[in-house]
Amino acid sequence: MTIDPLGGNVAATAGIVVLLLLVLFALAGSPLGRLVGIHPDAPFLINPTGVRATSLVVAYPAALVAVWGLTHGLVAPLVETTALPVQAGFAAAGGVLVLTGARFARYTTFLLGGRTAVEGQLSPDEVVAADPVGDDVDLAHALQAARSGQWQQPAALLGATADDDVRYERTWVLAQESVHDGQWVEEWYAARPADPLVHTVRAELALQRAWAARGAAYADQTGEQQARAFLTGLDQAERLARRAAELAPADPTPWATLVQMARGQEVPQEEFERRVQELVERAPHHVQGSLAVLQTLCAKWMGSTELMFDVARELAAEAPGGSAVCLLPVVAHVEHHLHLETGRGGPAAAARHMTSGATRTELRACVARWLAGPDGAPQPGARASAHNVVAYAFWLADDADGARPHLAAIGRALSEFPWAYSGEPGEVLGVARRWAGLPVVAPAGRPAEPEPFSAA
Repeated sequence: MTIDPLGGNVAATAGIVVLLLLVLFALAGSPLGRLVGIHPDAPFLINPTGVRATSLVVAYPAALVAVWGLTHGLVAPLVETTALPVQAGFAAAGGVLVLTGARFARYTTFLLGGRTAVEGQLSPDEVVAADPVGDDVDLAHALQAARSGQWQQPAALLGATADDDVRYERTWVLAQESVHDGQWVEEWYAARPADPLVHTVRAELALQRAWAARGAAYADQTGEQQARAFLTGLDQAERLARRAAELAPADPTPWATLVQMARGQEVPQEEFERRVQELVERAPHHVQGSLAVLQTLCAKWMGSTELMFDVARELAAEAPGGSAVCLLPVVAHVEHHLHLETGRGGPAAAARHMTSGATRTELRACVARWLAGPDGAPQPGARASAHNVVAYAFWLADDADGARPHLAAIGRALSEFPWAYSGEPGEVLGVARRWAGLPVVAPAGRPAEPEPFSAA
């Protein structure tokens, strides 16, 4: 086979350009890429998303040029005119553009903005704010009192909350909403310094303030002053949590807080295991404590992907039906999606993982166990946040039938985790609702719980 030199040279040069750009695409998000300065917190042109997008935007027209050159090179030796090979090259390149252009544009949009960009943006009035309180009316009243500087109602609520998981959730929300103004907590402490509950709230508040001082950036992008404030805050939180544990030896909440802070402290493995054991002895299936264990053992903290999945599946298998601990493998898949999305494979690899048959099957099996509690419904602990996790996971898995009842069950009780992994939580939720065929903004009122479904 004879190839015209002009077409052959054009095809070879363009092909080399495409190859180099594909290497650059693969480099983004890899450990080698981080070594040369390509990391998520860098400016757009040198962060993984920017490098991938730039590589594709340049490689695609280069590939069309390569098609033109190859076609020209093959046709030119067969004809005597110079116009026909040029026209044939343009026709071939145009055909490839017609066949692949829309898909390329969609993928590039997905790469730059995620599924929210592909599905379409929302208007400002369609974006709901995160609401950690949800339909917990008692917590809403206690939070309103706390914002008014009154500690008695929050103290009474926590004291009357018998369910360990619900009490931890309420403690967490009260602390989160008091990061910038916790005067009511100090007044409670001044009035009842021996009350273990106030020490528990102070510990959780100190932990959340420590994370707020650190910020959400990667460790290598966190300033020295921020890091010092973070560690100081964690030390204070640990002292307060241990004091709470001394005052209320049977309460798992202080130990859940100690497990939560372990990854920030980067405690030795033995100390981490000791904290987990203390928690398990008091609450074998503590939802947020188990979630903290999973987060600590994922690849971005103190573990690996394999260890994360092993622990998630083990804890879920041991949990009773109806417990949100049954959903730990779902959380593991969400974390793995994030790991893949920001790693070498990028969004395409992350999407392939979530939409695989094995992942979808495991998601449905875990959700079926969670929905099938002793009373035919999930247990109250972490119910609202669990619906958020499940809906998000099914959205990533492109399983509209699985996601729809949980999107409906969320109503307006939006939690930042895990929606924030894909953008502004309220916007991502709205996009997911529209994708599932639901109104973008949920109607007011308490939604119904979804019915259990088969894992098949």
